Amino acid sequence: MGTQTEQPHRNSPHDYSLLYLISTLDAKLETLTELNFVTLVFIHGAGGSHLSWQLQLHRFKDAQAVDLPGHPEGSGCKMIGAYVDWLEDYVKRHGIRDLVLAGHSMGGAISIEYALRNPKLRGLVLVGTGARLRVRQDITAKILEDYVEASRLVARLSVAPNCEPVVVDRIAKEMLRVRAEVTYGDWMACDGFDRISDVAKITAPTLVICGTDDRLTPPKYSQYLHEKIRGSRLVVIPGAGHSVMLEQHKAFNDALEVFLASL
Repeated sequence: MGTQTEQPHRNSPHDYSLLYLISTLDAKLETLTELNFVTLVFIHGAGGSHLSWQLQLHRFKDAQAVDLPGHPEGSGCKMIGAYVDWLEDYVKRHGIRDLVLAGHSMGGAISIEYALRNPKLRGLVLVGTGARLRVRQDITAKILEDYVEASRLVARLSVAPNCEPVVVDRIAKEMLRVRAEVTYGDWMACDGFDRISDVAKITAPTLVICGTDDRLTPPKYSQYLHEKIRGSRLVVIPGAGHSVMLEQHKAFNDALEVFLASL
């Protein structure tokens, strides 16, 4: 795994492009929410970056969103465990305590693995993810054959069918910031992830969130997590697909705020 020097991403004016784009689709800016006694860290999905969480960084004061290795700087990983190794080092180097992890898709797999290794985790938020992530082999092959077309295909599948085309276009462009070989490694890492038999061992307070129209990790994946993780909460947001935190950010942020207040 390559090394990289990073600073945690917070709500920076230099990162507002995605926020302002979505805001033109009538996504109103929300009242800033103070985080009391916890550190909220967002983990993006395959081929993504901290930009996936811009609409959450606006809402939750002092929350952090990381760029995993290779996204876009440095070398990526080909196993979820390797990303967790990096995350554990990140948490240690930044002296983070009372950690609440929120992971989307591959980031959810990383968060599950982290929670299994670190049972004293303060809170866990699993977004559009599953205990096992099998990927479409046609998309995996397309990533290396025609990355531009692959990015468009993934972007279309990442949102509900009625989502505005400008959002799809923006997701595709953000994916192209990450090199094809890194995204390919992410998909292979997801394909090799399987904690079906282990998620019941998670003891951290857990919120599971998904969209009704998620075509990459269907709601049944989230239902399984909810059933297996004792005491977990499940929120299914209507009209959202795989990128629920972008498509229906207000409902997503409200559910996250309620969960954080319960910790």
